[in-house]
Amino acid sequence: MNAQAYYHRVTEIIAACPLVISLDIAFREIDENECYIKGVLHLTGGHTLHLAEYVVTEPEPPTRLKYRYQLQGADQLRVVRWDNAPHHQNMETSPHHWHDADNIAHPSPAMDLESVLAQALAIVGEKLARESST
Repeated sequence: MNAQAYYHRVTEIIAACPLVISLDIAFREIDENECYIKGVLHLTGGHTLHLAEYVVTEPEPPTRLKYRYQLQGADQLRVVRWDNAPHHQNMETSPHHWHDADNIAHPSPAMDLESVLAQALAIVGEKLARESST
């Protein structure tokens, strides 16, 4: 898979997510097998998902050398952020981890956009269900 094909796959994943209302995403091809993707997905209920990935696509599977995905509420406060910055080296899943709304770091498997959108769907869906029942 080259960088263009990877970006095409990312856009397919976004298009398949029922949460996404609109998006502002940028793709920068470093070379045929290396790219940077950055953007904001506008989600149902005023939530946003900010994403950034620096990816090497060969050899397969693609490797996200750096990634950051931050889900924010309608108030623009962080709900959760997943990243692989190496600042929690004592964590068993280092460098992969997630931060809660209070910025407390927790172990996490390596994340990708598809996994993040699945978790965002659960988080946002639960929040919208709570709000509609009150």
